[in-house]
Amino acid sequence: MIVGLRNRELLDLAYIIFLSTLFSMSLLGWMDDRKDLSRKIRFGTQIMLAAMIIYFVTGFSEFALPFTGTVHLGLFGVLIGIIWLTGVTNIYNFMDGIDGLSSVQAIGAGFGWSLYFYLSGEPVLFSMSFMVIGGVAAFLFFNWPPAKIFMGDVGSLFLGFLFGALPFYATYYSSNVTLTEAIWVGALLLWPFLFDGAFTIVRRYSNGENIFEGHRSHLYQRLHIQGWSHKKITLLYSVFILISVVSAILFTVGSDLIQLITLSFLISGSFGFAWTVSRLEDSNTA
Repeated sequence: MIVGLRNRELLDLAYIIFLSTLFSMSLLGWMDDRKDLSRKIRFGTQIMLAAMIIYFVTGFSEFALPFTGTVHLGLFGVLIGIIWLTGVTNIYNFMDGIDGLSSVQAIGAGFGWSLYFYLSGEPVLFSMSFMVIGGVAAFLFFNWPPAKIFMGDVGSLFLGFLFGALPFYATYYSSNVTLTEAIWVGALLLWPFLFDGAFTIVRRYSNGENIFEGHRSHLYQRLHIQGWSHKKITLLYSVFILISVVSAILFTVGSDLIQLITLSFLISGSFGFAWTVSRLEDSNTA
């Protein structure tokens, strides 16, 4: 397994794997947009591409928690890495249902990664993040509500996999970046999407619903059902995304106590938002 090496030949191989898996994920999305691929093909391909990142780029062998220390994952880390990569990819895809929402999240995450790589002294990774911002910003010009063009699976699967795989490639590329810290940064920058997606999956599973079937149960979808416009929802999530960017930077430069406070604030605030959506639904049906 290629882990922790920095010579030019292997670095080039890691970069090729990184780009080729991103291209393959886009191709999968394009084919799914055109032919509505089966669930087995979609998830099977995603698992294969995730495994390629873990094997050829960086293994997921340990993880650290505030005040807890480092947990050595062993082979279990492969499973966690695949769950992370496929989970982020699919949640990003699920959240692409409101004009401009996925684009704003991508710009926010790209900006957060740029700040992180700037603080880490990595100009190449900093430039890469700004390329993402530029590309998505140009797309957002036409995707802002009311949208003239839409991202589709080809865009949302690509962005989801990009942001899921970026911590692995950044760790491999830079000796200044650890995978644990990069995963935390990636999770916090995508927090509005990850919380909405995870909360919805758990809620639907607890209600005995099939979590793999199409639905309109995401928090942003429930707001839309209650009469909120695409623009209003996207602007609301833009505020959440800005908070997540600030939280990610605080997490990287703060002590264990600051990290714990940051996580507590995000988790409590997120559940407060979910409670508010439920109260809005109750008041409109009363």
